[in-house]
Amino acid sequence: MEVESHTKIERAQRRVGRKLSSVWLVPIVALAIGVWMAYDTVTSRGQMITVEVVRAEGIEAGKTLVKAQDVAVGRVEAVRLADSFDYALIDIRMYRDTDKMLNSETELWVEKPRVGREGISGLGTLLSGTFIQLKPGRASEPKNYFVALETPPITPADMDGIRLILESDDASNVGIGDPVLYRGYTVGRVEHVEFEPTSREMKYQLFIQAPYQSLITEDVRFWVRSGAQLDLSSQGVRVDIGSFESLISGGVTFAAFEDDEHADTVGNNAEFKLYSNEEDARQARFTEVIHYVILLEDSVRGLNKGSPVEYRGVRVGTVAEVPFQGLKGMSHSILEMKIPVLIRFEPERISQNVDDTTLAEWEADLNAMFNIGLRASLRAGNLLTGALFVDLNFYPDEVYEVVNLPTDYALFPSVTNSFTQLDQKFTALLDSLNNIKFSEFIDTATSALAYSEETLRTISRTSEQLTKLLEQEDMQELPSVLVRALNELEQTFAGYSVDAPAYNELTQSVERLNSILRELEPLSETLRDSPRALFFDARIPKDPKVGNKK
Repeated sequence: MEVESHTKIERAQRRVGRKLSSVWLVPIVALAIGVWMAYDTVTSRGQMITVEVVRAEGIEAGKTLVKAQDVAVGRVEAVRLADSFDYALIDIRMYRDTDKMLNSETELWVEKPRVGREGISGLGTLLSGTFIQLKPGRASEPKNYFVALETPPITPADMDGIRLILESDDASNVGIGDPVLYRGYTVGRVEHVEFEPTSREMKYQLFIQAPYQSLITEDVRFWVRSGAQLDLSSQGVRVDIGSFESLISGGVTFAAFEDDEHADTVGNNAEFKLYSNEEDARQARFTEVIHYVILLEDSVRGLNKGSPVEYRGVRVGTVAEVPFQGLKGMSHSILEMKIPVLIRFEPERISQNVDDTTLAEWEADLNAMFNIGLRASLRAGNLLTGALFVDLNFYPDEVYEVVNLPTDYALFPSVTNSFTQLDQKFTALLDSLNNIKFSEFIDTATSALAYSEETLRTISRTSEQLTKLLEQEDMQELPSVLVRALNELEQTFAGYSVDAPAYNELTQSVERLNSILRELEPLSETLRDSPRALFFDARIPKDPKVGNKK
């Protein structure tokens, strides 16, 4: 039994393994794809940034793209209001490898159709829809919160050039995007306009692109350039029309009125003053001046601030104030016979390098010229506009009276000009014409015309009668009768010619008559001296002597 038990053959049990069904392949592949897509999405996403905008017009979560150079670099994930409800916040998921674009110099703005002074932009969004434009910066400091620009930047931040700051007392006609011109050529743009309430000044930020920044030196002047200028001054009529762009939007122009090769160039954010026109910019060059007050008896109508002061046709100064209100204690002076006018004598218009010493010499020379007849008067600069200017000239016969004015400025002596006298005579002539009774003159003229017409009719009748008289046969023979009479008269005078016998007989008779007259001369003299000699002896006895005879 034991043998049988040990010899019993044990059979190995065979187990059949469970196979994986092909049905599970599809979900496994889908899971793998999902995991890969999730991994790819996570690894391909950039950082999340937030952009602050005033209005989120046209921005949609999940649709609006962020573009740089027309290439999508991100997408809007959420749009929400700020806690203060004053602005909107846009959450943007940037794409991979865009972190280096986001720094302190990065600029973003909403690109949409715009119509402004600088032109029309953003028309492509009418088909593609609104998107957010990103301009990458180059700074090293990273940033993930941005404030969107209200308008696209005029010039790229990485463009070579310099930025300037202009200050002005009024808003003028300058806006963002207006051109900056040099001799009519565009060299930059106006980037920013701001009004400061504390200083009450306008500030303009300009960008001058390379290589034109070398034109900006310390002696340049900036002024507002309007598209068209019409100047009716004492210099005449001047029309200036700029480029088509400046004609529409205006702009800013600059120039250096004095070519100084040694003038230093300026750096970034240098400040300049913005003048309203070219004349004010030119006038700002003259800083060393002498102020004088002129007391005028003439009318100052047509004399304005900025009018020239000339000496024999050469400009030497400028009118500063008309009328001058700086006479202390003489506020009623305008109602008096003379009107005060403040002028600036500018020696820098004549000579260069004027300092305090030369300015004192000019003042002393002018005082000496006052004593020999230098005077100021008003002259007509433009008969069309009636503009006047101050003329300086010598009038030796005019007496110089020193007047102490209640002001720090000296008195410039003046005279009444002939133009004003002519105007007064012309006014008197007009008054005389107004006093003429034209009705009586018209009546007299009418009577004279009637008498003239009657006289002409009489002359016409006389002419007709004379014509009839001349047409008679006797009158037609009259010329031949006159010719015969003239011939006979000529023959008569020919008989008394020098060679004619009658002429000789007449000459002899005249000689005999002269001889008889010469013989009668003693008798006429005796009768003239003693008329009694015709009847008595011409000799007169002597008067008897009174006294004893011896």
